[in-house]
Amino acid sequence: MELKQLEYFMVACEKGSFNQAAECLYTSQPNVSKVIGMLEQELGRALFERTSRGLRVTPYGETVREYAHNILNHVSLINSLAEDTQERKFTVSTYPSNMIARLLTDFYKKYGCECQISHREGSVEEISDQVSQGISELGIVYVAQKQVPAFRHILSHKKLSFQELDVKPACVYVGPNHPRYEDESIDFTELPQLKFVSGIRDFFSMEHHLNHVSLGAISTDMLNTVVHTNSDHMTMNLLMQSDICSLGIDFLYEDYKQYPIRNLKIRNSEPFLVIGYIYQNEEKLSAEAAWFLEHFKKML
Repeated sequence: MELKQLEYFMVACEKGSFNQAAECLYTSQPNVSKVIGMLEQELGRALFERTSRGLRVTPYGETVREYAHNILNHVSLINSLAEDTQERKFTVSTYPSNMIARLLTDFYKKYGCECQISHREGSVEEISDQVSQGISELGIVYVAQKQVPAFRHILSHKKLSFQELDVKPACVYVGPNHPRYEDESIDFTELPQLKFVSGIRDFFSMEHHLNHVSLGAISTDMLNTVVHTNSDHMTMNLLMQSDICSLGIDFLYEDYKQYPIRNLKIRNSEPFLVIGYIYQNEEKLSAEAAWFLEHFKKML
């Protein structure tokens, strides 16, 4: 049994629907159903009755709900009692980005061994969970503009806030072996002709965000994705050594450019991806976090 299963179960109890629970957890409905289904299988008894009107907690589920509530409360207390060492520490969770990796290198040059750095990469769901649990002080994320109100609502349940920093368009990243390497831009209608590497597909993947701006010009199902990976190293090697490209945020800070990768503008694409940071409502940001954000803004 995992804490994640209990968390998903508690939210589903509160919302009475896997769909609404997925929205609150910033994940997909099939994922919520799968996690809770595995918990029911492990326990050997049903926690919900699935009806045409939604979910109804079974009597056994009500008992589990009470214990799960106590367990999660105790976990929160344990986290709050974590040993407070004298060592300064800067903790941040972000989406995968070479630019951010370079900024953290500059952070080390600034603070050296005076401050320990803890950096995690992940999805929007993982980043927000890490900030909520106090694992990371800051979370750097991007969300589609249309999703920002719902995103703020979801974060409010976790006692988190989202501060917008900039709005960026999507682009196509290509390496020196790509036939479009010398081009400056590309049209939406040309995207199905390319070969893509993408992260493991989820509700908040770049391909999903593209639906918000393609205006029906193409369906993202038409994109020829030939490699799926959650490895930034794998993606970079494919871009450098093959004719595969990737979708990304139009965010390439020249001072930190390490590879001969080019970003092709997507013609007639308006900025729609909001980049910002997540933080706990009641926590004052450290001097280290302030330094990081100041320099991150300059990059944007």
